[in-house]
Amino acid sequence: MSFLAIFLLSALRNKTVGVDTVSYIKYYEAVREMSWEGLIKGEWDHHFFTTEKGFMILEKICGDLMVSTQLFIALCAGIFVYGIYKLASTYIEGNVIVSVFSFLAVGSYLLSINVLRQGIGVGLCCIAWVELKKGNWKRFVIGVLLACTFHVSCCVFFLAVIFEKIPAGRKSIIISTIVMMVVGVVGAAFLPIILRWFPIYAVRYGNGRWKINEANGIVIVWVIVLAIILLSAFRLDWSKKEHHIDFEVMLFSLCYVSINIIGLSFDGAQRLSMLFQPFLILLFSKSCGLWSGATKSIYTTGVVAGMIVLFLKAASTAQYAYLPFWA
Repeated sequence: MSFLAIFLLSALRNKTVGVDTVSYIKYYEAVREMSWEGLIKGEWDHHFFTTEKGFMILEKICGDLMVSTQLFIALCAGIFVYGIYKLASTYIEGNVIVSVFSFLAVGSYLLSINVLRQGIGVGLCCIAWVELKKGNWKRFVIGVLLACTFHVSCCVFFLAVIFEKIPAGRKSIIISTIVMMVVGVVGAAFLPIILRWFPIYAVRYGNGRWKINEANGIVIVWVIVLAIILLSAFRLDWSKKEHHIDFEVMLFSLCYVSINIIGLSFDGAQRLSMLFQPFLILLFSKSCGLWSGATKSIYTTGVVAGMIVLFLKAASTAQYAYLPFWA
């Protein structure tokens, strides 16, 4: 029910919510007027930024079915939220309140309002990961490849195959944490130099145009994520095979932190981190199990309160000021 409410919140939003929503509606209206022959021949090339083939085809199908722009927004929101729901409902046994507010604050929810096509890609990747954990690797590959047709950045999700093969354990977590932090710091230092060779990306992403926002880039969240990971490294019994999923969740969370550190000098990295943000929902939920008794109650209350404040602070910014579509 909580995820249904979140879906409705996103589906019924006005086109003014999210800085890119208006642009997506504009291109959707243009694509649905295009012929299938023109779409196949690539007449859209250099005319739209939504050039991922899967998203273009979805726009065209919905356009031919006379789907209104509001229903199209709802469809995109539905695919994204369902993917997150599938991930959360499969691997979260309790701590529903923590999970819901983690989703709102650091679980890609606000970014999905801005980037419809990448939101769909994230939802599909979450569904694909659940299939991978069930042993359906073919469905995983197909799911990620399909997600790539909505946003090419989804190709990084094939890291899940590598993470699955890494032995879980305290040593692995400590080494992974050090490596990811080095990658983040070195990447933040060298990317501005590398971007000089790619002026198009430098202008679009590299000059502070999109500052990391409170929803997924606040430094204190990075510190808390790292603290949870390192604490888990010493608290969990790594001889139990079921904890390997917890280990993979930690690796995805480390990717989130590392990429956002790079985002300090390359703002476009924030969008890439969206792929890993859903795993923060699992991380924060699992972290409640590290405590017991009164300590657990205090910790859980603190996490929920912090997530609420973080969400309200981010949602109060101009780009996320909420209005329903009928307003």
